[in-house]
Amino acid sequence: MKKLFSFLLASAFTLSGVAQTTALDFTANDCDGVPHNLFTELEAGDVVVIELVMMGCAPCVTSANSLLTNVLPNVSDASRVKLYSIGFTNAITCTQMNSWKSANSFTHTVFAGMSAQTTHYGGMGMPTIAVVGGEDHAVYYSEVGHSDSNNPDIIAAINDALNAGVGLNEQAVTVAGINPNPAHDMITVTGGAWTKASVLDTQGREVFAGALVNGRLAIGQLPTGTYMVRLVDNTGEQGSARFEKR
Repeated sequence: MKKLFSFLLASAFTLSGVAQTTALDFTANDCDGVPHNLFTELEAGDVVVIELVMMGCAPCVTSANSLLTNVLPNVSDASRVKLYSIGFTNAITCTQMNSWKSANSFTHTVFAGMSAQTTHYGGMGMPTIAVVGGEDHAVYYSEVGHSDSNNPDIIAAINDALNAGVGLNEQAVTVAGINPNPAHDMITVTGGAWTKASVLDTQGREVFAGALVNGRLAIGQLPTGTYMVRLVDNTGEQGSARFEKR
């Protein structure tokens, strides 16, 4: 097993990944039991950073820490970027992924193993990183292995994906902030003196509208999922933001 582990790590530097231009869709519950469909999330305007990991892989932990602390805080709109760590083979369970998450004090979303994702993005070297986004489900970055020297390219790829067209046909409006995000019952909207809000689902359908009270909006009635909130203040200025309801 130790020799196999060493081989898998070494392969991160010796295998050349298959250049993919389109992401591989998946429908799955994350390891907290929340359902996801990758393409639906991309069409809603989110960008997803996929990190394929194996258990006992120190570079996978280093990579996740680097993505969380050095990449995501430096992109143009972190509220629209999700990091998903996924087991590299179908044999990896949510019990293992949750243990990995807890042992390393991670708070981002993790999934059980998906061998098809590993095959799609280039091979057995761990970690493997991919950045996917846009209505066309494009791959903006895909690399077997990771070092901090890759981070500028990953940041640029994320920003390119954020600038791509999105399914909700956003206008040129102010990007507002949402806290907390994800949220359960209440969000606070920043970035303007917003007075009215309209919440849209991933298909662009209005699910409810209401007034903000001190910048706060109750969302407890919404089902779990990804939403966009369109905002307006008393002068007619418009804003928008995305959030997750957990």
